[in-house]
Amino acid sequence: MVEPEIILRAATAGDAAAMADVDRQSWPAQLATTADEFAARIAAYADGQLVAISAGRVVGTASAQRITAEFLAARSGSYDSITDDNCFTHSHTGRGEIYQLIGVGVLPEVRGRRLGRMLVDRQIELARSLNGVQRIVGFTRPAAYSQHPGIPIKEYVQARDSNGNLLDPVLAFHIEAGARIVSVHANFRPSDSDACGHGVLIEYASSSC
Repeated sequence: MVEPEIILRAATAGDAAAMADVDRQSWPAQLATTADEFAARIAAYADGQLVAISAGRVVGTASAQRITAEFLAARSGSYDSITDDNCFTHSHTGRGEIYQLIGVGVLPEVRGRRLGRMLVDRQIELARSLNGVQRIVGFTRPAAYSQHPGIPIKEYVQARDSNGNLLDPVLAFHIEAGARIVSVHANFRPSDSDACGHGVLIEYASSSC
């Protein structure tokens, strides 16, 4: 059976509810983005909100915003601060020199097709095409950290198993695709119990060269 083609495009206001449905099935309930928050993101920066369409349905999402270096330095202590409470209304800056990746969601039924990677790669491609963007960053989750309570977080983010693979699957998703770890932030998102509240700032190269 041939799988339906997947098309990536910028989100529109009419996609917000479907994007929220994807997030509900992709993230722990307390971390999922709501339809109102997606609508606010689209209003703030439509070009940075991507959807994946398969057979006429939204099956994946990826968000981003542009911020300034000063904003990153001042607001990196918490997820709510750096994202304006998940809405981007006052955090996104049209000419910001930093392109910030924020969240990827994929429906369970299309997992295994590397859709998450496709969405992040499209965001990176977009960032590299924009005038004035000097850095591409994101705060990601050490999502399995709660399963390894005996390892200090700064050791955990670099820890590998006996096969040489990173212990954390979410960090591995980014690091194995070329991102580097910049810093670790305690109490970044306290409701993220799987990550014990931690956030990890990662950075992708701003040029493909």
